[in-house]
Amino acid sequence: MQRDLLLTAQARSGRRKRRQLREQLDALLMLLPTLLGALVFMAVPLAISFYLSFTDARLFGTPTFIGLENYRELLSDRLFHKALRNTFAFTLLALIFTTAPALFLAILLNERLPGRLVFRTLFFLPVVASAVGVALLWRYLLNYDYGLINALLTTVGLPRVGWLVSPQVALLSVVIVFSWQTIGYNMVIFLAGLQGVSRVLYEAASIDGANRWQLFVHVTLPGISPTSFFVVVTTLIQCLQIFDVPFAMGITRSSTVGPADSMLTIVTLLYREGFLLNQKGYASAIAWALFLAIILITYLQFRIAERWVQYDV
Repeated sequence: MQRDLLLTAQARSGRRKRRQLREQLDALLMLLPTLLGALVFMAVPLAISFYLSFTDARLFGTPTFIGLENYRELLSDRLFHKALRNTFAFTLLALIFTTAPALFLAILLNERLPGRLVFRTLFFLPVVASAVGVALLWRYLLNYDYGLINALLTTVGLPRVGWLVSPQVALLSVVIVFSWQTIGYNMVIFLAGLQGVSRVLYEAASIDGANRWQLFVHVTLPGISPTSFFVVVTTLIQCLQIFDVPFAMGITRSSTVGPADSMLTIVTLLYREGFLLNQKGYASAIAWALFLAIILITYLQFRIAERWVQYDV
């Protein structure tokens, strides 16, 4: 009897293992297209790009291994330094102009206001529009001579602004266009975070005498801190990789990006070096320098987040 029970248990265990193996194989087969796509279109190009960053590769000819020469050149390249300054200045301004207004709009549209669904849709519409199309549209709106923005300024007695022709203002134009297109997305993310904050916390704080500002500081901000962290990290990475808006608004026949390269960012410099000047190896070095910068900044953000992000609210 005991021998029969033992054989039955072993048979059940064997069937269970075979069933688990089949399930694992089925899962692997379903993941296989995605894994192959990631391997062919991500892992292999990354490996090739990493190798090319140590060579003098051009479009034609056999690349020659030159070690760290491309990275040494980055340290002394004036254009790379300018692109670096422009990128970080753009990132700082865009981060402010895409998070604070988005949070304000999310709080406003989280209230029971008439027509709030319509306003949510209107604010989100720029997100689904083509970035290049939006940039070209704003390029006409910001035109110095016949743009609508300068026409409105002159109507109220203000001087025209050289949005696209002044090196001091051109980068701000890119910030404005990028922010206009991104605020709607961040607003939706903040709105989802606000709806996840328990109403019980607001009611308890109100009973204790908290006003609206105190509710915002002590209940809303801690409650949406994970959402805020997500918005800051994703927006910052997007800003560091900005290409389409400055390229569409600032590219000229001489391949400068904006007046005196005032709109030049790291990725637009990468494009110019790799596709216009045919310096594939040097462009790959720029790409990997940007990749390492994003990794480092994101790591620091996660370390700092431990001090202010609250997941147990």
